[in-house]
Amino acid sequence: LGHSERRQSHREGNPLVKAKAESALTVGLRVIMCCGETNETREKGDAVSFVTKQLKASLPVEIENPTELLSVAYEPIWAIGTGKTAQPADIEEMHSAIRALLISLYGEEHGGAVRILYGGSVKPENASEIFAVRNVGGALVGGASLTADSFMGIALAAGETTEA
Repeated sequence: LGHSERRQSHREGNPLVKAKAESALTVGLRVIMCCGETNETREKGDAVSFVTKQLKASLPVEIENPTELLSVAYEPIWAIGTGKTAQPADIEEMHSAIRALLISLYGEEHGGAVRILYGGSVKPENASEIFAVRNVGGALVGGASLTADSFMGIALAAGETTEA
């Protein structure tokens, strides 16, 4: 929920995204809540503030078990489909801010365990470096998921194994 394309193309604001999340949780669905900033916002130096405000306004406050039912996907809009990827230090800064917000909303035990995914031009060539960043619990993979070899490279970088 809250993917940048839905927010931009369909004008889904934070209140609607939050309502959708609450509805999904009510019927037992798991929620992946997306958040991210434009290049303009990043260049102004407002990225962390923007993303944490966006996320705080989009997340349901009452979640019975956020560790099991919620994941957050940070997807810098400027990196989606552009081949650009945030630098590890930028990813760590944003994921740490998201983690702090989750802890403030859901407490240390649950907020500290909610999975935070990175989703901005993840590919086999950069996946290992991204997965090594503190508070990165996985990836929201876009175009690289379209071919088996590319996706397998990311899965292997994440430490996943498969049997044919």
